[in-house]
Amino acid sequence: MRASYNPGAVSKPSVVEVEARSYELDPYGHVNNAVYVNWLEHGRLCFLRDRGHTYTSVPETFGVHVVVVRQDLQYKAQVHLGDRLSVTTRILRLGRTSFAFFQEVSYPGGRVAASGEVTMVCVGRDGAAEPIPSGLRSLLDS
Repeated sequence: MRASYNPGAVSKPSVVEVEARSYELDPYGHVNNAVYVNWLEHGRLCFLRDRGHTYTSVPETFGVHVVVVRQDLQYKAQVHLGDRLSVTTRILRLGRTSFAFFQEVSYPGGRVAASGEVTMVCVGRDGAAEPIPSGLRSLLDS
């Protein structure tokens, strides 16, 4: 499969490279499915870093925390020890209190190993959902 362009995406992509390491393999010799969740988390952190922020600066700057509320991943190709891949992250949609990332893990040349949508929600100190602050919305939309 080739990397898919997502015309619904509202942001520019962020891309970070990863390499499959020995301790990430399962007994079958390919990367364990749970590792992809970690790679996607790293991709989202790099998305924020590319825009001058981190998970700790978001609450300091915008007054809300952003937390994962849903992950929907599809595994499309096996990844083996030493394989080098790219994690591409972009915002797919922005709602009132939540936003969704579209992410792909792909080989050079575009073959997709996994893709998915991760939905995050803004919450206040009490843990209740809050509207996305305008400054954070602008950051996510960039």
